[in-house]
Amino acid sequence: MKKRPVLGVLVSTLAIGGAEQLLLELLRRLDRDRFEPRLYCLGEKGPVGLEIEALGVPVRSGLGGGPLRTIFRLHRAFRQDRLDALLLINHRNCLFYGVPAARLAGVRAIVNWQNETFKRHRHHELYMFVRRGVVWGLDALAAASKGHAGYLVTVEGVPVRKVLAIPNGVDVAAFRSELSPQEARSRLHLSEAGKTVGIIAALRPDKAHEVFLQAAARVAAVAPDVRFLVVGDGPQRAFLEGEAARLGLGGQVRFLGFRRDVPDILAAMDLVVLSSDPRQETLSVAALEALSAGVPMVATRVGFMDEIVRDGVTGRLVPPRDPEALAGAMLDLLGDDAARREMGRRARALVGQGHTLSGMACGFEGLFTELLAGRPPRRNLCPLSQRRVSLGLYWAETGQWRLLHRLRRELAAVEYVRLGDRARRVLSRLGGLSGWASAACLAVKQVARAWRSDAILSWALPLGVCTGLVLRLVPTRFRPVHIVRDFHLNLSRTDAAYRLRLAVLRLALPGIDALWCTSEAERAIYAEMFGLPGAAVSFYPDEPPSQYLDLPDVPCAGYVFAYGNSDRDFEGLVASAGAIGREIVILSQTFAFPEPLPPNVRAVRTRVSEAEMVGLLQAAAVVVVPTRDRRLAAGQNGFLESMALGRPVVAAANVAVLEFADHGEEALFYEPGDREGLVRAVRAVLDDPDEAREMGRRGRERRRRMLAEQPFRFLALLSKAIRLAGK
Repeated sequence: MKKRPVLGVLVSTLAIGGAEQLLLELLRRLDRDRFEPRLYCLGEKGPVGLEIEALGVPVRSGLGGGPLRTIFRLHRAFRQDRLDALLLINHRNCLFYGVPAARLAGVRAIVNWQNETFKRHRHHELYMFVRRGVVWGLDALAAASKGHAGYLVTVEGVPVRKVLAIPNGVDVAAFRSELSPQEARSRLHLSEAGKTVGIIAALRPDKAHEVFLQAAARVAAVAPDVRFLVVGDGPQRAFLEGEAARLGLGGQVRFLGFRRDVPDILAAMDLVVLSSDPRQETLSVAALEALSAGVPMVATRVGFMDEIVRDGVTGRLVPPRDPEALAGAMLDLLGDDAARREMGRRARALVGQGHTLSGMACGFEGLFTELLAGRPPRRNLCPLSQRRVSLGLYWAETGQWRLLHRLRRELAAVEYVRLGDRARRVLSRLGGLSGWASAACLAVKQVARAWRSDAILSWALPLGVCTGLVLRLVPTRFRPVHIVRDFHLNLSRTDAAYRLRLAVLRLALPGIDALWCTSEAERAIYAEMFGLPGAAVSFYPDEPPSQYLDLPDVPCAGYVFAYGNSDRDFEGLVASAGAIGREIVILSQTFAFPEPLPPNVRAVRTRVSEAEMVGLLQAAAVVVVPTRDRRLAAGQNGFLESMALGRPVVAAANVAVLEFADHGEEALFYEPGDREGLVRAVRAVLDDPDEAREMGRRGRERRRRMLAEQPFRFLALLSKAIRLAGK
């Protein structure tokens, strides 16, 4: 018979509390056919420890002492029990003593179960410095929620590859009382007529029960028939009972102490409150219990409570230490029975979908199975929703980027990295070298922050090359997935400068995991050119500007408009001006306009604002995108901008723009360099205003569909890149 791995759990002591109750339930559900559990206590077993022992789990207690003695005792116990894996409950002494003892004993997998947020310690900075060193000895840290995992990375400085969210859970069925609300109230000697509000939490300072009592006094002044229940015990009980008396709540507040019949008590409640300070709250187990019973909650906006108490959906969120706001939210919900019942229904569904004890137990079993098999746990256990992504950008995002807002809802975190305005101004003085100098500086900044992301996206080829060169110096297992987006080359160039650029790109390829190019046609070309597997190159289209799609439709009337720089065949457009026979406006800062210009051609040589650009586009009857070569991936931004504003487009066919429209439907195409074809296409649009208007409308609708699909395409390609990189 195959030996089961021995899984040890190290705790300080097991008094009654949310984290301790979670551990009890985890060990109750742990698959004994897969793991052999053991419990190690530095101090006494405590009441929860005795319950764990009653489950048949061997318990060793009293292992603590001085630092060296504790490490020696733990090391000896781990060796004697032939421990394979160790789960540390996030007590300070467990972490500092358990990690070195386990490493000395040859324990193969060590995990810390985190359940604290923003806790302050004596000599806090020194403590966190030492803690970060100890964390390097862990194989993984299990966070209580998706947001908590992000906190461990960004605030506590834990490398993202070690962090995995295993959400706190409860036994949903266990909190559905068999009592009716009337029966539950009768057992507690409560009136059936009035409403009942409760708080379920240990009576500790961080739970801020005094704020709950202050809010209760305000509610009682408006609704004197409301009764308040305080469920739980702790060191502040005497103080809080005195506070209730001082506030005149003696007849309306009852302190029930620690109770095992919480489901029956919840059945008597109309509303549950959590008034915690931001000092330590993460994801309250008591809150999950209440929500699983279908009781909506008013909670303070602390820790990551917003993942389960969704404001206006499963309850209400208010600022901490604000009894006025807390009382207002309580009164609003107590006064709307229909809204309260609907919130309770949604709350029960939310807990059932993502916060069950069975799901939590499976998460830990899967984590230890992966670690003992020698595999990085994030690769197989971390869903896309827990991934953290960093975007390297040259521009400042001003809130208009809808993709970014959507991704922030779908992923654990999305941040963008850019150079500050001061650095950009300094680098701009380098003239022709400023672009690559900016890319190099931004690459260094991006890699310096790479430890906190699963994937980094370089949103332009120069940045991707520089980042890839830097990442070559980082060992593969320590670096994130690196994706280069906006990857396109000028396949028509053969000059020495361009060959040098390609050579540098090839040097950077070992630091690049995936390339997102600007057309489907380029995928096979680039894979063959650089000797890459086909799966490493994907088509990711440019995004149409969402703000343009929100603007009203404007009739297709006016001039012929073209804009862009060195990749545009403006010479052909100018030469065709007479045959086109309509005013032509060309916006370009780099094109050397001939003198004199044809009488129907107007040149705009200065840079214009976005509002001015929109005005130029909206005043056009047709927009021309005259790129020079079919092999050149260029012009797609102008193409998408024009279509987003409902402009009919005539474009030289190239590998990029052909992806975004069908000939005769949303645009008309002609062969690059074919001036007669250019004239025919432009005249076809100008001579049929009704069809031009329909073409613009079809193009705009296609861009709307494309924008709606963009987040899903992004997430699918991100998932593919992470999977292929084995991260």
